[in-house]
Parts: sequence; structure tokens; C-alpha cells
Amino acid sequence: MVSRRSFLGTFLTPAVFARAGAAAGGPKTEAAPASPPPALPPWPDENDPAFWDRVRDQFYITPGEAFFNTGTLGATPRPVLERVIEDMRTLQSTITRWDYSANTPNWISGYSPELPLREKLGKLVNAAGADIALTQNATMGMNFVAQGLDLKRGDEVILTDREHPGGISGWQERAKRDGIVVKQVPIPIPASDPDRLVELFAEAITPRTRVLAVPHIISSSAVVMPVKRLTRLAHEHNCLAVFDGAQAIGQVKIDLQDIGCDAYYASPHKWLLAPAGNGMFYIRSDHRDKVWTTLCSFAWDDQKDGMYRFMQYGTGNPSLLAGLDAALDFHFRLGPERVRERIRSLADRLRNGLQQIPRARISSPVHPELAGATVVHRVEGVPAAKLEEQLWVERRIRTRSQGDPLGVRQSCQIYNNEAEVDATLEIVRELSAHA
Repeated sequence: MVSRRSFLGTFLTPAVFARAGAAAGGPKTEAAPASPPPALPPWPDENDPAFWDRVRDQFYITPGEAFFNTGTLGATPRPVLERVIEDMRTLQSTITRWDYSANTPNWISGYSPELPLREKLGKLVNAAGADIALTQNATMGMNFVAQGLDLKRGDEVILTDREHPGGISGWQERAKRDGIVVKQVPIPIPASDPDRLVELFAEAITPRTRVLAVPHIISSSAVVMPVKRLTRLAHEHNCLAVFDGAQAIGQVKIDLQDIGCDAYYASPHKWLLAPAGNGMFYIRSDHRDKVWTTLCSFAWDDQKDGMYRFMQYGTGNPSLLAGLDAALDFHFRLGPERVRERIRSLADRLRNGLQQIPRARISSPVHPELAGATVVHRVEGVPAAKLEEQLWVERRIRTRSQGDPLGVRQSCQIYNNEAEVDATLEIVRELSAHA
């Protein structure tokens, strides 16, 4: 099936609409030309010493303001947003041409295989496109697993005590409805020892344990969990290893074949900078038959096209998928490794600076295996909400409070820079001096 972009380029012109109107008996007037999309900033030159400043120009973020809340929602790059808008306009301008044939694109999502996009996403996480379903967020993937597994009363699922509601609620509902047991492993704050983290889960496993369902990166405390080792631990005890990658995709390297997990779900609207309404859901091919399709439409029982049956969520906005496609293009054009190096370097700068301030405390890990591009920090004697407020009021730096005693969560992304990190340290230093 052709894409709406190619459909626009070969079919959608004012002259076509004028001819179509005449053929239908309508007035023989020329259609007004469509407004051209806004000009996008040029792509930065690879040798430009201000390369990352030019990358910042690719976003609509207001000059003089710093956005460090990617852990909640990433800022959408200009070319991604414009791709979504272009796609939506094309849909509306050509909706009369939709005849359900192979010669016209789909005008709705929620039913189509979208295999090329699944394959492109698979390149980022080292998985076959057929093993990936395109959903709407990580919560949808968690619910597919939690509701779709055949679990009975007394079966145990082990999670952390720092779960996002989207990572635990489905399991809690199974506990209330079916009597499964949800166990939560306490994660140290700050976490500083990968070995100890694995030991905590090993100590929690019993003969009744069926699933380890753990965040790849914990949302509130920013711990990059040792997921490969946890997978090995789960398999040694005949358990499934399931990971919530909402904070991971676009922030850290994800190699699903190397991790070896049984299921993985993620939200590309955060660190991958795709528009909200996109999700990724993966099940290892030899385990797909263990998960029922609990959100059903036409192809709910399609066992031929991998994860296609999990994409039957009803009518959706296909332009959001166009945005995911554009976000992947943007990410690959920059280079995933270069992105990871950049955001990690900014986070390291913040961590190193905080460690030099007497009353500053880091609640997220500093251990290199457990630390990512997010830093959770506080000032002794200063409420987290006060630190969040001062950063915004004094320097227009947007972070997100995680409450006391954690502090504020500061997610370093490619649209941030060293000056913004240093401005953060100045505010923390001032607060520390007067706390």
C-alpha cells in the first residue's frame, strides 16, 4: 500500500481537485493553493563547532528556556511535527479518494500491519519487525502481558517498589481479580551496586514465581537496571523476564537479542522524541503463544504475522505513525551512539558538579553501570518542590519534582547544553549556601 507522502506528491494538486470538481458536476474553479509548510532550519554541518546548538534549532523550544523533563514527554523536533501536520492535511485533502484499494494509502491506524515501520523500529532495538507491535504507549504493552498470560491464584510476579503506575497497575488488577501475588523488591536509594540489585531479586524468587517484570530504567530514581543479568536469573528459575522500556528507548542502547528477555514494551514519545500516542511492544517469537490478545478486533487471532494481532486497537490516527517514522529518521540521522554519548556527557557534567556542592545529594546512581542520562538530586533542607520552583523562577530551567526525599528529576537530552547544566549548578550552589 502506498504511503500518504507519495500519494501527496503524485496526486494531490490544485489542478487535480479542479478536474475532480468538474467531473462531479461542481463549479469549474481552480482550488486555492495550499499554504506551504514552514521552512525548517538547515541540518547542522558535521564539522560545525556549534553542532549541538544547531541541533537545538531543530526544536520549537522557546529561546532562553531549558527543558529537562524528557522523562515525562520529549520535545518533538520540527521535522517530526511538520511531518505529522503534513500527513494530517493530506489525509483530509484526499479523504474522498479512499477506496480501500491497494492504490491508495490507509486513512486510519489500528488495523494495518505497518511492517516497514516495524522493521525500521526493529533496527534500533535489534529485533525483527514481525516481533514488534506498534501500540500507543508502554502501558498498553504492560497490560497485554499482565492480562494475556495464563496465571492462576498463588502465582507470583516480582516487580520493584519504584514502579510507575503504568508498569504495575495491570498486575495489581490480576491480583485483585485472580488472586496472583504481586511482590515488590525494595530498590536502594541511591542504588550503587549492580550485584546487590541482582541478589535482591534472587532472594525474592520462590517456586511460585512466574514472572520478573522490571523497569529497564526506573522512572523516579533513574536506575538503569542490569536487565541482561535479571533475564538470566529469571530463566534459571523458569520465569519470564519482562521489561518496561518507557525510559530506555532513545536513552540507552537496547539490544533485545543480547538481553534475551521474553517481552519488552516502551514509549517512543519520551527519549526517542516521537509524538505522544506511539508505543512499542515486543515478545520473543517462541513465547508469543503464551500471551492472549486481550484487545481484539479483526485480526485478533492472526498467528501468521508475528505481533500483528496486538495492533488491533481500533481506529487511530495514522499521522502519529508518520511522526514515529520521522522521529526514527531524525534519530538515525544524528546517530544513536552519538546521541547517547551526548546526553550521557551532559548528565555526567551535572553529576560531577553536584558532587562538589556540600549540601547537594544525588538520589540516582553514580555507578557507571547503573547511571544514564537522568540525574535525580536534592539539596539538604530544601523541599523538592522548592528546588523545582527555584530552577524555573531563577533560570527558566524545567525539571520535575519526584517528591522528598528523592528531589528533582533532571533528564538531559540533545536540546540541552552545558550552559544550562552549569546554570542548574549555580542555583543548587546558592540554595546549598543558604539552606
